[in-house]
Amino acid sequence: MRSSGIEQALAAWREAERNLADASDGDRERLEAEVARTREVFQQLSTEYMINRIESLHDAEARRATETPSTTQFHEAAKEEKQIATEIWDMARLSDEDTPRRPDSDDGGGPSPPVS
Repeated sequence: MRSSGIEQALAAWREAERNLADASDGDRERLEAEVARTREVFQQLSTEYMINRIESLHDAEARRATETPSTTQFHEAAKEEKQIATEIWDMARLSDEDTPRRPDSDDGGGPSPPVS
């Protein structure tokens, strides 16, 4: 479902979070910057992917809307629309579940706070 680039970016972000959790005081600043950088890469790739999928969904919706109901083309567009919508939903759910969490966040495990 997700591209290997997104998976690699997520793995890099997780690794950076693990390194930060194990850091000594002398390494914290550098590792916090690495967490911020890897998080940004993951978020950028995820955003680009989601924009692409939403554009594909809009294309499928437009095709379905212009087809005569109960024709093969109408049903194919409707099926593609449903598949893409499901993919978008699943990607959002997986991204939420896979996002590294910090135990020191306000909710006891939310996404990492921005690093200033």
